[in-house]
Amino acid sequence: MRILLLASLLALALGQEAQAWGQEGHSIVAELAQRRLTPTARSKIMEILGGDVSMASVASWADNVRDGFPKSYNWHFVDIPLGGYNYDPNRDCKDTSRGDCIINAIERSKRILANEMVDRKERKEALKYLIHFVGDVHQPLHTVLEYVGGNTFPVTFFVDPGRSRKEKTNLHIVWDSGVIRSTVWDWGAYVERLEEKWLPGKDTMKLSGGTPVDWALDAHQIAINVAFKAEMDGDLGDEYLQSARPMVDQQLALAGLRLARLLNEVLR
Repeated sequence: MRILLLASLLALALGQEAQAWGQEGHSIVAELAQRRLTPTARSKIMEILGGDVSMASVASWADNVRDGFPKSYNWHFVDIPLGGYNYDPNRDCKDTSRGDCIINAIERSKRILANEMVDRKERKEALKYLIHFVGDVHQPLHTVLEYVGGNTFPVTFFVDPGRSRKEKTNLHIVWDSGVIRSTVWDWGAYVERLEEKWLPGKDTMKLSGGTPVDWALDAHQIAINVAFKAEMDGDLGDEYLQSARPMVDQQLALAGLRLARLLNEVLR
């Protein structure tokens, strides 16, 4: 039975591995970023997207199209071993038939978006990829090699803010959406929660700095120190939620700040 369960989880993982944060998390990151765009960047994004389109509405596009574009599959994550504390591109970002990794994908998207000589359709895709990938690289389980980024690490976790019911899931999904869904009823409320409780008083200029490699390594450390403190087949409860939620808050807020800074720099 254990073998069958792991086989089922692995099959499920192949369809879910690239879906960091889930739709809610990506929308949260995009909305936080959009509120911090310069007028110039906002105007250029409207031109590229073709109107007054919210960034949140396109934040999950990259997940929706990846099955039709297999080369983009590995662009959503970077496989750093849990025992590794550095990023080694030769080990962690090999080019394969399913692409290389999120570090290179962010840099490629930036270059395309910055080039005004590139066709608008291509720049539009680069923008949508960038909105998505900056969110992805801040999700700790998207920086881990083992257990297919936690997809084959079965646990039980809450399914709603009332925390009155649990279901069998996996560690990746807990960090994708489980923590968010056990906190608020909708992603817009989570945005306001971060605006009112996490961001005030922070040095947002300093927090928005760093490179994709820095962001990935910081997220990887959270995976080591917090996420994988769970036991396989564990029944995760309030204690785990209380340790995970501050990290999810932090990573969503940082992703929003850094996406805004990146877009403001690229679209000057």
